[in-house]
Amino acid sequence: MPLIETRQLASHIMLGLWHISEEAPTPRQRERLATRNLLCAMTGDDTITIDHEPSGKPFLKSQFSTLNPQISNLNPQISISHTRGFAAAMLSYGVPVGIDIEYISDRVDRIAPRFIHPEEKAETTLQRLLLWSAKETVYKLYSEDKLAFFDMRLRGMDSQVMHIEQRKREIVVDVHFEHTNDYVLTFATEAAELIRIK
Repeated sequence: MPLIETRQLASHIMLGLWHISEEAPTPRQRERLATRNLLCAMTGDDTITIDHEPSGKPFLKSQFSTLNPQISNLNPQISISHTRGFAAAMLSYGVPVGIDIEYISDRVDRIAPRFIHPEEKAETTLQRLLLWSAKETVYKLYSEDKLAFFDMRLRGMDSQVMHIEQRKREIVVDVHFEHTNDYVLTFATEAAELIRIK
């Protein structure tokens, strides 16, 4: 089955991963079909439809079953990402979310100067790919801010969390990360993981 996993991150936040195996005329159509299938698997509702704001940010057009009936009155928030062979989604009620997935390759090395500030340390291909993905996640989380790569700065890193400064809001976002031999995955929420810079 193409579903890799669904993961409950909190009572109102869920993450899902999908192996793209759908047949469609174009790669874009395959990604859209895989994303819809993933969201249906996450919610148990096969009536979901996805649309996009003019900024490109996705939203759910139809009503669907909730992760928790006690919070059914909250507005669903989604973030979606695709890479070669994989789709990822994050679904939340009431809290903005961001997610990114990137397949493992050295393509990021060629563009590193465009998104890595000289003060940031990313010495290996994996570190550079994680940093790229983390900044993509923060960009999606705060899409209304229209962030450029240098509006975000790596402030530190633990075993599973990168601390990314969002300079327009003067906050630090905790971006969770993991990786396999096939992909890196990063995700964050606009919630308690934020630390105000002094």
